[in-house]
Amino acid sequence: METSAAARLAIADLTALPRAGYKGWGMADWIRDQGVSLPEPNRALRQEDGTLACRLSSGELLLLADDDQAALIDRLGHAWSMDDAVCFPVPRADASARLVVTGDDSAAMMAKMCGVDLRSHRFADHDIAQTSVARMNVIVLRHDRGASLAYDLIFDSASAVYLWGCLVDAMAEFGGRIVGLNAIDALRG
Repeated sequence: METSAAARLAIADLTALPRAGYKGWGMADWIRDQGVSLPEPNRALRQEDGTLACRLSSGELLLLADDDQAALIDRLGHAWSMDDAVCFPVPRADASARLVVTGDDSAAMMAKMCGVDLRSHRFADHDIAQTSVARMNVIVLRHDRGASLAYDLIFDSASAVYLWGCLVDAMAEFGGRIVGLNAIDALRG
């Protein structure tokens, strides 16, 4: 039942999943030296272990795990050192929250809250928009789950209750539901 709801319109809290970030003039070279494939800015690229490397600018990277397996995130955390730092870690695990909005009606629902055209023919899978959602700064990543349209929202964790409430209110018009991680995972097939 939750999976069918997630295919129509649903929201789930992914804040407990691992994430990390790196920023600085030497980030791209350091990350490549660690074996990470980098996408173009404002795009995401899946790594061998399933982690998404989300390039926010030429000098900033956000890493997102889709499950609790965070081998790449852990490895990079151990590899980084102040002694040879050409970039610095961004405390995404502590300072950012992560929600996902899924389903056929997700683009229509997001249009009520965001000025960026997120429809599937305009905003491709793994595109990133750094924009405003419900009047707050949000990183929007289109990250489809199987054949289901999905948008991951990464934002300041201090505003999590506010944004959650806005999203739940906006999806009520479309009959959306709150679902758990298992429903999101089931969309992948």
